[in-house]
Amino acid sequence: MAATSTTETWDAAWTLTMRAKRKELTDNFFDAYPTLDMFRSGGALVTDNGGKEIQADLMYSGNSSQYFSGYDVLNTDAVDGITAAFYPFRYAAVPITINYTEEMENRKSDSAMKLLAAKTEQSMLSLRDQINSSIYSAQTGKAPLGFQDIIADAPGTTPTTLGGVTVASNTWWKNKTNNASGDTSFVTASGNFYEGMLRMSTTWNDTSEGNEQPSNIFTTNDLYGSFEEIFEGTGYQRLTAKDSPGVDGRLPSFRGIPVQYDRDCGSGRMYFLNTKYLKMHMQAGMNFAKTPFKEPANQMAKVGFIVVGLQITTNNRRRQGVIYNLV
Repeated sequence: MAATSTTETWDAAWTLTMRAKRKELTDNFFDAYPTLDMFRSGGALVTDNGGKEIQADLMYSGNSSQYFSGYDVLNTDAVDGITAAFYPFRYAAVPITINYTEEMENRKSDSAMKLLAAKTEQSMLSLRDQINSSIYSAQTGKAPLGFQDIIADAPGTTPTTLGGVTVASNTWWKNKTNNASGDTSFVTASGNFYEGMLRMSTTWNDTSEGNEQPSNIFTTNDLYGSFEEIFEGTGYQRLTAKDSPGVDGRLPSFRGIPVQYDRDCGSGRMYFLNTKYLKMHMQAGMNFAKTPFKEPANQMAKVGFIVVGLQITTNNRRRQGVIYNLV
């Protein structure tokens, strides 16, 4: 049996690594994670203290109201109109493995911390990459729900249920969709407008009502480039001062909200999100948490994990929308 003190030393180094000053490890592999960052920094991250499922209470119809006078008989029929959706937590883990050779070569505390810093960052990025990719996918196996479930191209067909609520027979539990298959391209002019912008306008209105409006728009890199092209094209160019960037369509917005691209976004799609009703739930203590190192009985190595318990949920699908088949 390996000495317990060895494991304790590496666990201490793991903790210190997160506070250590170290040279930057340059990432040449992973994409950026703007959608995951939106959840984590945009007020759409909810921390739950354990539990098997997340319950979202839903109201789908109103009670009966009537005007009356004198001795009119009033309606007292009971009305349902309230239900709940249930979302199970999903779990992900990525290992950090130190073999005996590496341990011997990095016995100095500084070396051990540098080794753990590199391996921790590598594993953290791997886990973030997996989660961000899942956000834009349909749920399979033990993965969490994704936008293709919650903001589906064909709600009611795939998936047939969401959160345990049947979609086809409950039209109030459908997200908004806009099929752009008949369009020539995003930047094709249609009168005084562009086809892509007309689709965006329709989907904005479909998902909005009064003060309820989308908070974020995400799309593909190609479609984002088309959106930039509109702002940098003929009729929109603006001359600028000597030290200004000139013609610049970066960070465009649509009706006051940011339009961003994510390389994990499915081809031809543009998502309109309302994070008031779209949340990422994470379990307390499992928000990219680190486990102690353990030693297998038959290997000269140590392994610890970075773990996450999470799920993507909504309590109002009709405030989320997607345009699909954009070109």
